[in-house]
Amino acid sequence: MEARARRRLTLGPAIVGLIVVLGASVALAQEMGLGGKLRAGSQVVIPVEETIEGDLYASGGLIRVEGTVDGDLIATGGQVRLTGEVTGDLIASGGMVDVSGQVEGDVRAAGGQLTVSGSIGEDLFVAGGQVTLSSSGEVGEDLVFAAGQMTLDGNVTGDVMGRTGNYQRGGTIGGDENVSIAEDDEPTVGDRSLEAVQRFVSILVVAGLVLWLAPRLIEAPAQTLRSRPLASFGFGLLGLVGFLVLVVAVILVAVLLAIVFGLLGLDGLVVTVIITLFATVVVLATLFFLALVFGAPAGVGMSLGGLVLGSPARRWLALILGVLVVVVLSSLPWIGGWLGVVVVVFGLGAIILALRPRAQPVEIPASMD
Repeated sequence: MEARARRRLTLGPAIVGLIVVLGASVALAQEMGLGGKLRAGSQVVIPVEETIEGDLYASGGLIRVEGTVDGDLIATGGQVRLTGEVTGDLIASGGMVDVSGQVEGDVRAAGGQLTVSGSIGEDLFVAGGQVTLSSSGEVGEDLVFAAGQMTLDGNVTGDVMGRTGNYQRGGTIGGDENVSIAEDDEPTVGDRSLEAVQRFVSILVVAGLVLWLAPRLIEAPAQTLRSRPLASFGFGLLGLVGFLVLVVAVILVAVLLAIVFGLLGLDGLVVTVIITLFATVVVLATLFFLALVFGAPAGVGMSLGGLVLGSPARRWLALILGVLVVVVLSSLPWIGGWLGVVVVVFGLGAIILALRPRAQPVEIPASMD
């Protein structure tokens, strides 16, 4: 059980997040064909007298299920409240998730604040900032959690496993209890030194390969940073904001296209569109991550090393010296984090300026007399 629980603890948040992002988009596109199984809007309410035959997909600002879902319930929203009954599994994500009703199957939930005061027939898997199993809450099998603060006042028939920063237990556990409490100890000088060495080596290895195979990707941002430092800083800030806007825009486009194709009856294109745009986001995020973690420190380091050595022929020595300076400065206590942010902004801006496409100059023929 322990090995299985550890796998859940690792993969659970990713699974919930993937279901919320992809599942919600597909469901929105297929609203006309789900026969009432999809409910979306600012408020989604299933009254006491209503019974949903089969699974229910709900998305909105407030989701309140007071009736019965004779199947699985998949819900994402600002607030998710279950006071009724779910005969299958519950998968929920939201700022606040409150389960005070009955779920016969498993519950997998993620959010800022999660409270379970009802009855769960099988496993409870939760990840959130504040998680509470109240005194009236019951878990029929195992409880697995990852939380900033965990309060366990209810009854768990099986095992309990999790990690938290604050653990309070007043309930009962029928099986084994394996809870690790994170400690916010200040890292020692040795820890900082080891982390700095690892970071220096990783940046140097990646930057060295790039300098060997495609030297312009390193040398051009370094030269740009020396010649246009203020512009580099400004473009770096714009790059950080622009990337977030781009990701949100791609997600919105995916949802809108899925809705349009669904309404037109082109269901076969829905999955293709979502997978394509999702893959685009993944590729962009990977490139952006590489630019921030490796490209920016390497470019700033190369620029600093070039200023110290003053010789373009010593580019390898400039890279090593500059990256060493950047890593040491960003590893200093108290101010190292801020210096690291400054390096990222300057480096990202220099990369954008150096590698952006430039308009070709237009040749104007000499006038003929």
